[in-house]
Amino acid sequence: MGIWAWFILLAAAAALATAAQLTLFADRKSSDYDWIYIASGGVIGGFTGHAWYAGFGAVIDGLNVVPALAGLFIGGAVVEIVYRSILRPRQDMT
Repeated sequence: MGIWAWFILLAAAAALATAAQLTLFADRKSSDYDWIYIASGGVIGGFTGHAWYAGFGAVIDGLNVVPALAGLFIGGAVVEIVYRSILRPRQDMT
């Protein structure tokens, strides 16, 4: 993967996290940073999808776009579900 592939992956994760924060979590305080979990899960999932499922769809600068985008959405969702079910309830208890 080249530098442009990493830029595309990071930009897609940031766009996903921003869209989720503005649409799904608009009722939150400005100090809630749920988007960080979505973005980090998206980057990890996108890279994993790119690496494990190479050869599907278009390739841009060494990035397998279709598996990376699928992994980005799945990774972001999984990390957000884990955050909501495990970490956030523990923070609310204190």
